[in-house]
Amino acid sequence: MPETFPLVSIIIPNYNHAQYIEDAIHSVLRQTYRNVETIVVDDGSRDNSRDVIGAFGNTVRAIFQQNQGLSAARNTGIAASRGEFIGVLDADDMYEPDFVETLVTALQSQSDADGIYCGYRFVDHVNQPLPQIEAREIAPEKLYWALVDGNFLVPESMFVRRRCYDAVGLFDTSLRALEDLDMWLRIASRFKVIHTTKILTRHRILPGSMSTDPTRQFENRLQVVKKNFGAEPAPTGEWSVDQRRAFSRAYLVSAVEYLQAKNEVRAFECLRSMAVAQPALLARVETFYELACGDQPKGYRGEFASINLEQNTRVTLRLLEKLFADHELRLTEFKRPAYANAEYAFGLLAYGQGDVRAARRHFLGALRVQPALMMDRAFVGSLLRSFLGAKLIQSLRRMVGRSK
Repeated sequence: MPETFPLVSIIIPNYNHAQYIEDAIHSVLRQTYRNVETIVVDDGSRDNSRDVIGAFGNTVRAIFQQNQGLSAARNTGIAASRGEFIGVLDADDMYEPDFVETLVTALQSQSDADGIYCGYRFVDHVNQPLPQIEAREIAPEKLYWALVDGNFLVPESMFVRRRCYDAVGLFDTSLRALEDLDMWLRIASRFKVIHTTKILTRHRILPGSMSTDPTRQFENRLQVVKKNFGAEPAPTGEWSVDQRRAFSRAYLVSAVEYLQAKNEVRAFECLRSMAVAQPALLARVETFYELACGDQPKGYRGEFASINLEQNTRVTLRLLEKLFADHELRLTEFKRPAYANAEYAFGLLAYGQGDVRAARRHFLGALRVQPALMMDRAFVGSLLRSFLGAKLIQSLRRMVGRSK
């Protein structure tokens, strides 16, 4: 435990989550760090949330207001809080018992750090762990652009000093989604935010939740990008380097979300807009790795066993065929790199699934399209593994180790 115990404020906004709010509150009350105020802001719920919250008595500070939206509820809680450190916990999510202690200790050990984010695991509606765990290590000076490339944080994974909100202001109430991304961009652009890879929160995936609506996410994502980088230039207009990066990544993320929703038409529209903003993304294997995970939902992203690779391969190739058939885009120079990197991504996923033959077929397909891949050490390593097999490579490594 730290030598001093500053007050920590945890803000829990709630709207019609009576079924889950009890778990969220209990996860705060069970913290190993004891100097915590728990503020629950009920945003005009129409279920029995008031009764559930009221059962906790004076162990929580309950604020009831007319429905104004998630951002407004968080803002109400922050304005009412008194802590030196602030965390925001959505009503359907949970902290692990050592969340506050771990993060307060980390921030106290680095006085120049203004915030910290932790790793988290996805769970289902009954709090059963899902395969996906998120625990990225991003240096503070690179965090802003990492978030621009794609928001990998969830609200409950961020924990900051009060001075951050004092400086950048409260959550944007005009946003109906991704208001957290907007806030983390504002904070990361001005403050030092460190990280721990320790898994300290649980992010619940609910059927039909706000984050599963790709159109709502898409519209608000573009709003956040425009807020931070200005209006999107016309296709023939002048783009800044930053605009190209921000808009192209926003469109790519949205293309993936539309694939998750099985909406190939809208996925293509977003992929096309991505290519207009930053065609160079078609020459990156990471782009196609994301697309080839296809309709894999949150909580399962990157989990090999549940990827329908055969189907997702067909979808990705259809998208590419349609993209390069659009001559207005003038993407001829990116055609070979795109198909090569798509095959490369398919091979990586096939290898992850244990299908060495399919992996080898895709890697060789990538090489036929773009022989220059033989200069890429990572690709060559993947290709060799597909010929030798993982078990043989492990045996060879053990033999080499014993010979030293």
